[in-house]
Amino acid sequence: MVVHTLRAAKHHPAIDRVCVATDHADIANVVRQHGGEAILTNADHTTGTDRCLEVWEKWGDDGAVLNLQGDEPFPESAHIAAICAGLQKAQTDVVTAMRPATNQEHLLSERVKVATNQHHRALYFSRSAIPHGGPYFVHLGIYGFSPGMLQTCAQLPVGRMENIEKLEQLRWLEAGIQIEVAQVNAAHGPGPVDTEQDLARVRLWHDNVSKST
Repeated sequence: MVVHTLRAAKHHPAIDRVCVATDHADIANVVRQHGGEAILTNADHTTGTDRCLEVWEKWGDDGAVLNLQGDEPFPESAHIAAICAGLQKAQTDVVTAMRPATNQEHLLSERVKVATNQHHRALYFSRSAIPHGGPYFVHLGIYGFSPGMLQTCAQLPVGRMENIEKLEQLRWLEAGIQIEVAQVNAAHGPGPVDTEQDLARVRLWHDNVSKST
């Protein structure tokens, strides 16, 4: 899954440099075998943001950062472009994305939902179905940090709502950081891998795509 995420990032014209941050040597070796860059990070990190920051500090760069997550192995080019477009706006702290929930997807606790205001700023993220009565939008696990915001977000203390929902982005909202949420179309790919059933579904999708190409 990580290799598929890596390839999507490397092939996107808006991304300058791609690296897989991991604390697992086997993952790093697989990435390198497929021509990617991998950096082994501290195993004590509790969030992906902390892991990204360690790599970013090693790079010594001060530009914007895009965090793609390996449990969404087929991120769509249009979704990445929407995040990058959001980062180019003035007064943007963090950018992420949402898509319409499909069927009864809003009832699945493993699918994170997001509620926004009329300006597409995040009001809340939850594993519960929010807002009451809909419409429901599923949060995509892609984050864009404007210059300097990755460090700011990583240095914040764990928030009360984060402890309840087990969602790191609530820490940022509690601290007053503005999260812009780009609304994108329903994914053409297989979606995220949160359960064993998801993994079987993604494997079947990939096998079918491979056979048709």
